[in-house]
Amino acid sequence: MRRILTLILLAAAMCIAAACSSPSSPGQEDIERARESYSKGFYLEAEKDYERYLQVEPQGKFRKEAWDRLAEIAVTIKGDFDRAVVLLEAMYLELGEDRDTAWKIMFQLGEVYSELGNTSKAIEAFEKCLIHAQGNPDHIYRTQLRMARLYRNMGSYDLVAATLENCADSARDNEAKAKCLYELAQSYSFISSWSQAVKTLDSLLALKDVSDETRALGTFLLADIYENDREYAKARALLESILTTYPNPKVVETRLANLPEVEPEPLPLVPPPSQ
Repeated sequence: MRRILTLILLAAAMCIAAACSSPSSPGQEDIERARESYSKGFYLEAEKDYERYLQVEPQGKFRKEAWDRLAEIAVTIKGDFDRAVVLLEAMYLELGEDRDTAWKIMFQLGEVYSELGNTSKAIEAFEKCLIHAQGNPDHIYRTQLRMARLYRNMGSYDLVAATLENCADSARDNEAKAKCLYELAQSYSFISSWSQAVKTLDSLLALKDVSDETRALGTFLLADIYENDREYAKARALLESILTTYPNPKVVETRLANLPEVEPEPLPLVPPPSQ
């Protein structure tokens, strides 16, 4: 009798141990296996397990992780942008009530549509980003900057100017403001609106608390404009001022080496031929 009681207690203990070691939810093994596969670079296996987790865990606490990983695999590993659109739109429907999450999903969706060459859908996604970005200056700034580049690719320079001016006005700090102004100056230079470009760059360079790199980029563009206007002395002075701060100093050195030393002499007046 004592032997039987011991066996019963042992069996009960084993059952308890088994219960403790079993997954706490139907998809626990799937999510753990997916994480392990992803960490080892086995992305196709990870993709299958993340998909299975979403299927068996409709209320699972790791659903956002699974969606994020699936979208990442589709975009960066497989380059399957059509699948990424489907994943991100489904993710937005499920998680879009959280403003911050919704902004991130729409921003990524806008980038994916840009890769697909669907500019109208990309703009639509970024417009939704702006709605979700309210109250977050950083999100507003990043969205407006991205939209302006799309407008520029479309050749809609009136929308570029309006978006970047608004970007500069609502920037969270001077560094963000400077980047908006730099993009605006670049856009003016693309349409040969030199006076507007110079005015914008002067505003950028007058700002305080701007990173050396951003300031150097603005200075380089201003030097480019002065060189285009044959004001070589001004261009040289500007280029020499960023020899140690421009991201690629070799570019500055090359420009300086090829820059004329003096201003060009005005062409002499040729008297009209005698009658």
